[in-house]
This record gives sequence, structure tokens and C-alpha cells, in this order.
Amino acid sequence: MIDTRNPARPSKTFSRSYISPELQAHLDQGGTVEEWLGGRTPIASMARISADRLKGDAIGVGRQHKNNARNAALHNCAVVVCYEDNNLTAAKREVVRPAFLQMVKDITHGYEEETGIPLKGCIAVERERVWRLPRDFIALQDALVLNGTGTFIEDKTPLNLVDDDGTIIAGLVTSGTGEAEVRKIRKRTTRNAKDRAEEGGVPGGPRRFGWLGSDKRQGRLGNEKKNHLEWPYLIQMVKKRAENRSWRHITGWINKQKFEDGSPVLTARGGKWSEQGVKGAVANPSWWGGRILGGEIVTDPDTGEPRLGKWEYADPEVDGVGYETWKQIMAGVNANRLHRGMANTATSEASGGEPSRVGKYLFSGILRCGRINDLDEVCYSKLNGNKASGKNAKYGDYYRCGDANCKGVGRRVAPVDEFLEELVLSYLDKHFSGTKPRTAPWRGKEKLDGLIIQRRKIKGSVAEGEVDWSDVHDMLTTLNRNIKTLQDEEQEHLRTESRKNLLRGWSRKKWEKMELDEKKEVISQVLVSVVVLPVPKQRSDKAPFDPNLLQISWRKEKEANPQDQGPESPPRPDAA
Repeated sequence: MIDTRNPARPSKTFSRSYISPELQAHLDQGGTVEEWLGGRTPIASMARISADRLKGDAIGVGRQHKNNARNAALHNCAVVVCYEDNNLTAAKREVVRPAFLQMVKDITHGYEEETGIPLKGCIAVERERVWRLPRDFIALQDALVLNGTGTFIEDKTPLNLVDDDGTIIAGLVTSGTGEAEVRKIRKRTTRNAKDRAEEGGVPGGPRRFGWLGSDKRQGRLGNEKKNHLEWPYLIQMVKKRAENRSWRHITGWINKQKFEDGSPVLTARGGKWSEQGVKGAVANPSWWGGRILGGEIVTDPDTGEPRLGKWEYADPEVDGVGYETWKQIMAGVNANRLHRGMANTATSEASGGEPSRVGKYLFSGILRCGRINDLDEVCYSKLNGNKASGKNAKYGDYYRCGDANCKGVGRRVAPVDEFLEELVLSYLDKHFSGTKPRTAPWRGKEKLDGLIIQRRKIKGSVAEGEVDWSDVHDMLTTLNRNIKTLQDEEQEHLRTESRKNLLRGWSRKKWEKMELDEKKEVISQVLVSVVVLPVPKQRSDKAPFDPNLLQISWRKEKEANPQDQGPESPPRPDAA
């Protein structure tokens, strides 16, 4: 279930999903979903309002859910899960609607991800509550097709969004879209459906670290045979990144290494390693035998699996790393220039391509201002770390609110970091020590494999002359789009699991080895915010640090494995 509401700072704009109240009441009394359904078709209720002109009470979406539940009963359907995007427009491409996106994923797989409650479609008071842009309509249509039922109800009228003849899209898209935009999307998907070049030959270019250069006398091509002196260091870099070690840590490590003769381990060009050089070596698929052309991994047309090259590469049984390791690593590589030729993921596009800048202060971004500002409300702005200078340099660096509408609060960095760091470590020791790193299986693996097999069979039929290309062109276009959607979801799943594994298998030694950006990521998974209250007027600004002026909000994280999660509202350790 998703819920973007922040109790500490209420807003009209939020997204959430929850079990329908009627079903939840039945479950609370010990009943089951199947008993409650009684043969009815389980569907989702989608509610959205562009502008909440009230006080953020979500009355508009609540009314929509009520109507949806009543209208669903007319068609022997029952609303089991409610999804809502409040105060969010559907007409702008740059606006992300978390509830809609989650509903599309859940319909695709046929059940709500966290509870396992089945879903066979959705209902809305009007189609504009669900989509306005062609991309959103296509996403919903694909989800209904993959679900296998195609149930969509607008108000009291069922609509068939599955068995369309190609003209339904032009008839269903509404304001701000038009047929020109639809044709543009179709052209784009057709271009993406073109076959990629398939070759396994040894790629040319300069020598890469881990392989030997060319030698005409021995008939050896460049980058064909392993350099057995460099190879262990390349594999070790890959393993470190797979263990979520930062690029900075790996770069520092490799620059300290020496061969048996005492010479330093340099790059293929004979220089010191940089972070960019390490990223290039680890992100390049050649170490596991893969190759990228046209933005995608080259695959075997018969099996759909990656086409392995005719050079020496890592053996998973011997080296302990392979294609699956690379996929996990690449799930966290969002910067455009780090993809080594891979097409941008939806995540990198949404985030602007570059990872966000990490400040040099441990709790910057988590600390929030607790002063009542000039607008007579809690400021709640972020506190940023500042370098101490001038006559105040002797007191050390400090955190301070810089909001223009607030006089702000400030605290010295050293005592705040010392107190909060020990608090976080104590929590991690208690709730995550002894847990084991793991990667939960992705729920769409079987569905994705089935689509790839289906595509391979269709292409095979065309190649053998059993069917004409024009007869299956539209079908392949849809298949390629669905496969791409599921592959993107798989990458998102791997990124999520990678973040969770920062906490699993916890020990203080793990913390000591982490770089600053890794520590900040761990903190963000444990804490929502720390509100810094102003020093009482009767107390001097030079008074000793008082931890009681820090109000801590812990993150409530529900995970599938109860071993990995702490209490929903962990008690704060005694400040003394």
C-alpha cells in the first residue's frame, strides 16, 4: 500500500491506496476475501481530483469511491482496493501520479502487491479520473490485456478497452491530447520494435582493463583473452559494487592495491583510477560476456537470452558474478553517461538523469526547523550544514534553517551528529542485527518470460514464412511495449531490494566501512525527520546541547519478512 501523506506537514496533494472499508471490516472479523466476494469480480476504485479547493480533507475522492462501490454492484463486481490521487492533474506529462501507477502495476499482475488481494480491473466515475494523456490510456489498456479480463467501468457503463480495432484510442483520449500525439506515440513504439543487431564477435577498440591487448604473432585479438594479473581486481570491483559499496570506496580501494611485484594496479592506459573509470569498468557488460547495441543488450533470437560473446568472460560458478549481478548493479546506475550505451530508464528520466547531490553533513536533509515562522505555522524547512567562520569558528560547523519566512533555528553539528548517530545505530543493532541479506523474487518474472517466449515464436513464424509480417506488426508492437514495461518494473524492484539490503545483515562494522552517501541512505530508511525546536527564551544560546529539543519521527516500514522489520513506532532510547 502507498501513502505519501506526511502528518508532520499536511498537504492537499497526496496519493494513497487502501483496502475498501467494507472488505476491511469483514477481514477484521476473521473473514476471508473469497467469502466476502461471494463470486463477484474484484476490481479497483480509482479516484482523482485535479484541484482540492477545500481544506485537503479529500472529500472529492471520497465521494468518487462511494459512487464507484455502488456502481460496481450493478455489474456483479466489488471494489476491493481504493486508489486515489488527490489534488493532482492528469493532463501534464511531468506530473507523477503514484496511485495510478501502482494500480496499473497491480492490475497487470492480477493482485495488490502487499496484501495479495486479487484485482481484475477498475472502475471510475469518469474516464478522465483515470487518464487524460495517451500514454496513461495505453498503460491502463496494456494492464487490462495482461490481466486477461479487461474489466473497466465508467460510471455505470462497462467499456471494452481490450479488443479495440486501433480507432478506440483516438476516441478515448480527451482534452489536450489529439490524434497527432497518438500517432507520434505509435511511431515511437514502432521504432523501438525494430530488431537489434545480433553478433558475438570480439569488439574492437582500445584494450580494456582485465583483458590482454592484440598480438598478431599469436593471432590474438584485443580484449579476447583475460589478463590473469588484472582479472581478480576487476571481479573484486564488481563484487564490491554488488554489495552496495560506493564508487568512491571502490576507487580508493583499487588505487591502494599492488601486484605481487609491488607495482600499483593501474588502468588499461596506465593511469590512476578515477570514479568514472571504475564505473565504466563495472558497468560495461563485457565482463560477463554481454554487449550493448542500439540501447539494448544483444540477445539470441532463438532463446531470447543475452548473446554471449566469443571472448573470455566471468564464469558465475568460478568468479561468483554474472549477468544477474550486472542487472542488480545497473538498477542503481541512473546517470546518462554511466549506462554504457543503455537506453535511459523511466527512473533516470523522471529524476533528470543525474543522481541528486549528497551534502557533506550527515543529517542535512533529515533535520527540520521547528520554529513558528512569520506565517504562524511550523516552518518545517530543511536545516543545512554550514561551515563555521570568523569569530564563531571556535564553536565548529552548524546546522541552520535558511527559510526567508523564518528567523530559523541552529545547532552545532558535532553534538547533533553524535547523539543522532548513536540513536540510529542502537535502533539498527536492535532490529536488524542477525538478519540476512536477500533479494525477494519479483512477482512478474513468469509473466515477462512468457511474453518473451511469445515474441520469439511470432518472429520465428515470420522468418519461416508461416505468417506475413504485416499481419503481426501491431501484435509485436504491443508485445515489445509490454515487455519494456515489465523490464522497467523489474529494474525498479531490484533497486528497492538493493536499498533494503543496506539494513539486512546489519553490524556496526558495516557502518564504519560506509561512505557518507551510504550512511545518509541508511538514515533515510530509518528516520522520516528530526524537528529541531528553538532554544527556550529563558535559556542562553550558549547552554549545553539538549537532546530533548529534538523531536524524532521514525519511518514506518512494512516488509514481507517480519524478521527484517522493527516495530512500527519504535520507542526513543533514553536521552541520558
